[in-house]
Amino acid sequence: MSHLSYCISCWGGIPEYKLSKIFSIQKRCIRMLFGKLPNFDQKEFYMTCARARTIEHHIEELSGKKFDLEHTKPLFKEYSIMSLKNLYHYHTFMEIFKILKFFVPSALSGILNFCPRSTKLTLTVPLVKLDVSQHNFVFMAAKIWNKFKEVVFTKCTPMKSGIIVPGSSKDSDLCASIVAVKNKLKTYLLAQQGKGDEIKW
Repeated sequence: MSHLSYCISCWGGIPEYKLSKIFSIQKRCIRMLFGKLPNFDQKEFYMTCARARTIEHHIEELSGKKFDLEHTKPLFKEYSIMSLKNLYHYHTFMEIFKILKFFVPSALSGILNFCPRSTKLTLTVPLVKLDVSQHNFVFMAAKIWNKFKEVVFTKCTPMKSGIIVPGSSKDSDLCASIVAVKNKLKTYLLAQQGKGDEIKW
C-alpha cells in the first residue's frame, strides 16, 4: 500500500471517474495476494499445453475453473485493508492534523484557518467558483477535516457547573497523540467500509 498511498493527499482529490480506474488496479492486486478463488491473474489459468493433453482432458480441467472475478470487499474486510478512497481520507486527515499541531510547513499552516464562529476545531472551507478548483488540496482537506473531526476527537465532558472547557478531556483537541488519532480514524474508516452490502461496493 506504500506505493498506492504515496502523495495520495495531493492527487487523491481527483474526480471519481479517474479514481475508479486506480481502484480497479487495487482490487486486482488484492485478488492476486489474498484471493481464495483462481482468477485470470494467476499463472494456473495459462498452463494448458495442447500438445501434452488431449482435447477431452483440456475441457475437463477447464470445466472446474471459474472465470468470474472474485468479490474483493470480503477480502478487504478480512485483512483490514482500506480502499483507495479511505486511504485518501486517512492520509489527508493525518497530514492536516500534523500541520495544525506542529505548524509545519508554515506555508500550509498559514492557509488553513479555523472558523472564527466555531469552537469545535472547524476549518474554513475556501470559496471557489470553478468545479476544477474544488479538487485542490486545501479545499478537499478542509472538507475531510470537518467531516471526521467529530469522530476522532473525544467530546469534552461538562464541569459540575455545566460549563464545557475546550481541551479539558483527553484527546479532545490538537494535543491528542498522533497514535491515538491514527487508531481512532482507521477503526472508524474500516467500520464504515464494511457496512452495507457484504459483497458489492
